[in-house]
Amino acid sequence: MRLWAIAIAASLATSGALAKGGHKHHAKPAETPQSAAPASTASEPNGSWSIEATTSVGTCPSLIPTKLQIAEGKIASAEGAAVESWGYVDEEGNIVARFTGSGDHIARFHGTLKGGKGSGAWSSSTDMCGGTWKAAQQ
Repeated sequence: MRLWAIAIAASLATSGALAKGGHKHHAKPAETPQSAAPASTASEPNGSWSIEATTSVGTCPSLIPTKLQIAEGKIASAEGAAVESWGYVDEEGNIVARFTGSGDHIARFHGTLKGGKGSGAWSSSTDMCGGTWKAAQQ
């Protein structure tokens, strides 16, 4: 029985390794244009974004801004909520941000900005609330 469990675990680990092993094939010099694609999308999120946040759990003060300005992959400014902002967008369009309002109210914000659209989730452990958000590039 123990041998059978080890064989199954080894089989699953091998199949996972094979699935991950496909990355070696993508590193061929012939595929250079494909591997250059993420670099071109890195500048895509830069600019002005309108944000529409909804609360689905709890009740919160307005901590999510209605507009973000992104420059060089970082949040340069936030409008529409009296908050301090911090955040970045990685090469794949994933955004991670934190908005801090008066009285140490904090909201964490994450999701994706890609192709002129965005969506994700936000939450506030200080106010026990959270929800989702959508974005459109201006």
